[in-house]
Amino acid sequence: MVRKLRFHERKLLRKVNFIQWEPNNLNELRMMRKYGVDRNEYTKYNKIAAEIRQLAEKLSTLETDDEFRNECSVKLIEKLYSIGLIHTKRLKRCKDICVSTFCRRRLPVYMIKSGMFNGPLEVAVKYVKHGHVRVGPNVIKDPAFLVTRNHEDFITWTDKFRDSIDTYNDKHDDYKD
Repeated sequence: MVRKLRFHERKLLRKVNFIQWEPNNLNELRMMRKYGVDRNEYTKYNKIAAEIRQLAEKLSTLETDDEFRNECSVKLIEKLYSIGLIHTKRLKRCKDICVSTFCRRRLPVYMIKSGMFNGPLEVAVKYVKHGHVRVGPNVIKDPAFLVTRNHEDFITWTDKFRDSIDTYNDKHDDYKD
């Protein structure tokens, strides 16, 4: 079993709350505040980005004429390009992936970036959570939804919310239906 803690160890543990641990990494705090991401999502994105970087590093160490390297690198590059995490189809770009590349592809952030919504990120997150945004025919209620290159053109407001926006802007069409 585990030994009993000594006096000074118990005293130190009383001062540290492991259940509600506050991060002291300034970059982590800045990213979480900027993109509206909670700690669990940040750590998931960080782990995935680290695995992608490690995989790209290992693939780049193989010989350039190796058939396995070429096949795996093409699959990796194509997948990351289709998701929208890299802009050019180069293995070198896979090494630059970080948490912010994932956060920029989230639905509320992409709505602001594309000009669909002009307001603070917190309000865009609320609109997504309340079900006012759809991608294609599907209503999305998860603000962590990653927008791929195929989905970019199909992000719209739901019909009921679009009518509310048009009524507010005096652009409501009475002869629509």
